[in-house]
Amino acid sequence: MNIKMRSSRNKLPVVLEIEEAQRLLEIPNKRYPTGVRNKAMLSVMLNMGLRVSEVANLKFRDININKKKLRVVDGKNSKDRDLIIPGYTLELLEKWMVIRPESCYFFSTLDGSKVNTRYIQDMVGRYRERSNIDKNVTPHTLRHTFATQFYRQTKDIETLRRILGHSDISTTQIYVTLANIDVENAMNEFKEIF
Repeated sequence: MNIKMRSSRNKLPVVLEIEEAQRLLEIPNKRYPTGVRNKAMLSVMLNMGLRVSEVANLKFRDININKKKLRVVDGKNSKDRDLIIPGYTLELLEKWMVIRPESCYFFSTLDGSKVNTRYIQDMVGRYRERSNIDKNVTPHTLRHTFATQFYRQTKDIETLRRILGHSDISTTQIYVTLANIDVENAMNEFKEIF
């Protein structure tokens, strides 16, 4: 009897180190409107954890610059959530707001059409290559990077769950593993035997 064993190993998602994320954000050329827009989209994913579809579907009315708030409407599982816009991301959104074409979509093409998710995925891939990051980087990698850094800094898994729009805390638990805080602390405390 020949029984094949299947591996039940789950791979951890890819996350960027802070230095890699900064290199990625340096790529868009702010001299061009599309560069301003693209940098703002990257920042929203890296600093607020939005999914690529949520970025593409952001409407002009969903962003309140004065209150520093962004509303994700009909996120995954039809969930709405309000998020505070961090300072650097707010600056980028303000810059885009000044030059963006008339459109109901916040991140539109130069003719006012919706920027589609495929464009954003391709953009992230191009910028990864240009920034010489040797990892498979997708828009979801930027979301994972945000979540891991948020947990490293706050240790607040419940707030992270709400920010990400997860229904179940078990989905958010992966970031505890990715943050690796307990392992790092234990290894730093470890006294070498030899």
